[in-house]
Amino acid sequence: MKIIPILSVFIILINSNVFAQKDIFTELKSNSSDSGEVHLYQDAEIRLLLSDYVKKKKEEKGTEGYRIQIFFGSGHSARKNANKIRNDFVAKYKDISSHVVFEDPNFKVRVGDVRTKSEALKILSQIQEDYKGAYIVKDFIEFPELDVLEEKSTKFDKK
Repeated sequence: MKIIPILSVFIILINSNVFAQKDIFTELKSNSSDSGEVHLYQDAEIRLLLSDYVKKKKEEKGTEGYRIQIFFGSGHSARKNANKIRNDFVAKYKDISSHVVFEDPNFKVRVGDVRTKSEALKILSQIQEDYKGAYIVKDFIEFPELDVLEEKSTKFDKK
């Protein structure tokens, strides 16, 4: 007998809670205005961190991406070997960018400036026959030069 009154009180509480939530949502919906104003309150430190981050990103001349490493070496002749390999690469693949990178004590030759791994795989398959030990690495890549982009846009504008 005691279970029925307790159960009925519990059901009444649940029902009143559900109806109360519906009323809150209805009230919020009816009080909303169409002015489109949003007020954002944030700590001054957060604003400072965000402005520093934006400033740093504007100063960078590139972004994270992928390159293909075709040479890695250290020692007395590593710089000479890296430059020779880069020059040979440039002679054969004029349309692919190349870079000699020095990370103490190693010299590396990395080619390509691509944003996605699939683009890097295309370049790798293109050069794999000449550079059998080549492999894809994550690297900081340079943005393309604006002159190239402007030439392409003017080419379309002339039509």
